[in-house]
Amino acid sequence: MMNRRIFIKNSLYGSLGLVTAGLLACTKKTDDDPTTNAPVHPAITPQPGMDLYGSLLDQHGNPVAGVTVSDGYSCVLTDANGVYQMKKNVQAKVVFYSVPAAYAVNGASKTSSAASFFTAITQGSKRYNFNLEKRPDVENDFTLVCIGDPQVTSDADIERYKNETLPDLKAFLEASALPCYGLVLGDTVGDKPNLLANMRNVTGSLAMPYFTVIGNHDKAGGSASTPRDANAYTAVFGPTNYSWNRGSVHFVALDNVIFTNSSDYSGGLEDYQIEWLRQDLQYVPKDRMIIVYYHIPIRHNMDFKNRSAFFALLKDYSQVHFMVGHTHYNENFQITNPVNIYEHIHGAACGAWWKSTVNCDGTPNGYAVYTVHGTQLTDWFYKSTNYPKDFQIRLHWGDTRFGGPYGYFSYNRGYNIIANVWNADAGWTIEAFEDGVPAGALTKLSTLIDAFAAGYHVGVLNRIPGNYGATGNGNNKHAYLHTLKNPQARTIEIRATDPFGRTCSQTEIITNLTTAERY
Repeated sequence: MMNRRIFIKNSLYGSLGLVTAGLLACTKKTDDDPTTNAPVHPAITPQPGMDLYGSLLDQHGNPVAGVTVSDGYSCVLTDANGVYQMKKNVQAKVVFYSVPAAYAVNGASKTSSAASFFTAITQGSKRYNFNLEKRPDVENDFTLVCIGDPQVTSDADIERYKNETLPDLKAFLEASALPCYGLVLGDTVGDKPNLLANMRNVTGSLAMPYFTVIGNHDKAGGSASTPRDANAYTAVFGPTNYSWNRGSVHFVALDNVIFTNSSDYSGGLEDYQIEWLRQDLQYVPKDRMIIVYYHIPIRHNMDFKNRSAFFALLKDYSQVHFMVGHTHYNENFQITNPVNIYEHIHGAACGAWWKSTVNCDGTPNGYAVYTVHGTQLTDWFYKSTNYPKDFQIRLHWGDTRFGGPYGYFSYNRGYNIIANVWNADAGWTIEAFEDGVPAGALTKLSTLIDAFAAGYHVGVLNRIPGNYGATGNGNNKHAYLHTLKNPQARTIEIRATDPFGRTCSQTEIITNLTTAERY
């Protein structure tokens, strides 16, 4: 049974949106009224020019010192009395703290596990206090669950998310021996800001504290001359750039979606974000592991704004991992310029936008699971929705044509085997067995159209080829070829061993689109 999180009951935030905390009215516990046990925050006389200040106390009224507090533009530490103060940036909308490793992650409400570590800044208010709950220990071992692109656009999509993704996640969490924390990697909704609050609480029904990052489809508004903004997202999920801590890991969320109008965007970071990150990291020892999560992959995109400045801030940390969504396909990418960093690009929970059970590259709808031990990721795997943990491979004949009235697709590899091993990378070993006899390692194929996924999305559903993997976007980057040694073999088994020694195998060869349409 998992070690469930304990969420703060007296959350500062409502269940339907970001509610201003202002100056908290706190009273001492008395014998006449045992319920009035909120900590009493100290009186503060701010230094000249400081117009944003407050204090952080634990559940016993003790000050929480050395915590980073920010308005999204600058960062300061709480002092020995748990007090912070700063000069507020004129554009600041929220004030927030970086959850310390020794303290629980506050939930948004009694029924929502969405992380709550912020409050809105309102005109006329200068003081904002926070109540934290000290944990009995620091969790140096925990599980990280990464959910890519739920991207709901309707109540029907939310129902699929609730009835498919969440039951699978709940079963996983209940079986976990480690505490679990979640990241939603952007595009919580698909251009439907009115669904953000609902999705916050739907995902919040999980017994797992979770954090989100903004995606391009989470931004709203804009025109031909003004960019989309994050206002609707911030009203529900809080800051778009922030950090938090578990064990020896420092997590950083970044908004890396830059809109120029209502429709055009690119990946990058603005100058103020680089400065904010510099200030945040100045308080993080170099022996910590850094996990940065954002929406649009960086890879070797040299046009990524402030790329060099971003990597320069991370170069002295020995363990850095990037967690990212956006693509609706799965890819483990090794960034080598200017430093070596592992970028984990996650398949989407919604797959090909809730039109099927697979992403554009044939990766099943699902989520990724990482085991954190100290400053190392000691294990990770992709968990396919409604499939067992060891379901990591789908096999097809190389000459099967998949499709329907709107077109057909084939891998064009003859009477051989195509193995789609969706979490594979250079660290995997993938081997074939024919009638139980070893038949050699499979050959990694170049990026290709996944005939199985494109056959259903485009050939059957008549979706736009460019969006659904049939003309370049969303191509399969983890397909392997087995050339048959014995064309008369009765049993063909493909075994894949990941870098952590886990071996899975597959013998079923899929020749129709039934499993792309439904579970």
